[in-house]
Amino acid sequence: MNDPTETMTQKLARLRLKNRNRNLKRARSHSRAAKRSSQQRIQSRSRVHAESRIRRRSTTSEEKELKIDVERLENLSLDILQTIFMNMSVKDISRNCKLSERFNALCKRESLWKQKVLKDYGVTDKTEATWRQTAMILYSMSFKQVSAGENYSVALRENGTLVSWGDDGYGQVSGTPQGSGFKQVSAGSQHSVVLREDATLVSWGHDGYNVVSNTPTGSGFKQVSAGYDHSVALREDRTLISWGSDRQGQVSGTPRGSDFKQVSAGFQYAIALREDGTLISWGYDRYYVVSNTPRDSGFKQVSIGTWFSVALRENGTLVSWGRGEAGQVSDTPRGSRFKQVSTGGWHSVALKDDGTLVSWGNDDDGQVSRTPRGSGFKQVSASTSFSVALRENGTLVSWGYDRYGQVSDTPTISYP
Repeated sequence: MNDPTETMTQKLARLRLKNRNRNLKRARSHSRAAKRSSQQRIQSRSRVHAESRIRRRSTTSEEKELKIDVERLENLSLDILQTIFMNMSVKDISRNCKLSERFNALCKRESLWKQKVLKDYGVTDKTEATWRQTAMILYSMSFKQVSAGENYSVALRENGTLVSWGDDGYGQVSGTPQGSGFKQVSAGSQHSVVLREDATLVSWGHDGYNVVSNTPTGSGFKQVSAGYDHSVALREDRTLISWGSDRQGQVSGTPRGSDFKQVSAGFQYAIALREDGTLISWGYDRYYVVSNTPRDSGFKQVSIGTWFSVALRENGTLVSWGRGEAGQVSDTPRGSRFKQVSTGGWHSVALKDDGTLVSWGNDDDGQVSRTPRGSGFKQVSASTSFSVALRENGTLVSWGYDRYGQVSDTPTISYP
């Protein structure tokens, strides 16, 4: 209530104070509202970014594991679905049949399975009760990984069994383990090592320096590599273990630590890839294959030849070092878009992301000039003077030196 005795000056001062307090209160209110709005915008952006990352991760996972976004299958035209069907592996087809009712309708069409069998395997006669069963049997007998040793090779089938061919001077072929349950194999000079599904190891072939008999027992392994006369394995805890010949410190010099993700054993030396994308080599340093190992990071795969190495960077480019008189270093292809590389005796082969192959280095036995043309490849392995590649349809092709039938005896997909 106003005081009747209040002077004009006092009244004006009181009104100014009242207005100032009201403006201050309004400013504080606006400030709180602006702060809330800013926080809401930040939270909204964070939620959008998080959802975007989740969506990207989900899409990437689906494209990698299923080759197609399953949620879209229901909305695609029949022609597109049939194209997808014909270009998927039998394994992916069977998986998508269970995830999509619309796609499953195609899975019930025998005519499509007949076309699929002819396209992937060149088979024209049905040997099972249905074409779908025929496709499943053929797929189980197809190959999913191959490794070339010195004048012999070992391949792993989709059904987890092994098949070897070529030179058998030390039981590299005849001593191949029977049964199934295998998941990765590596062929060395005259011995091989395979990793079982239960994470245990089995070796066979030449037992010089006890490289076979001293194979580590127990489980917990996730990758293995056989070299000239020693082997190296990567454990699930990301540590390394080596055994066999230690003439050049290739066993005793094995690096410690628990940050490794891939290893490659060669001629009396080895190299490992760390989780941070860096490389480390140890063993015999002839031609500076150890000391000249690149020191930077950004690598995702590495392979050892005879006194030279090749590494694949995350950006799809290649780098080579070591012995190079046959062009195995200087002729390393430039450019990116490479996804896997394998080194042999004096040559290398790289797989591009378009499914084509590129070879370079020594060509005395046609291991470079006879490299298969065309696309459709998914893995390659180079050896002393020959190479073998795995196609997307699970078939194999070899080329180069063939004295021991390592090329001409390359297995085809057949029934057990």
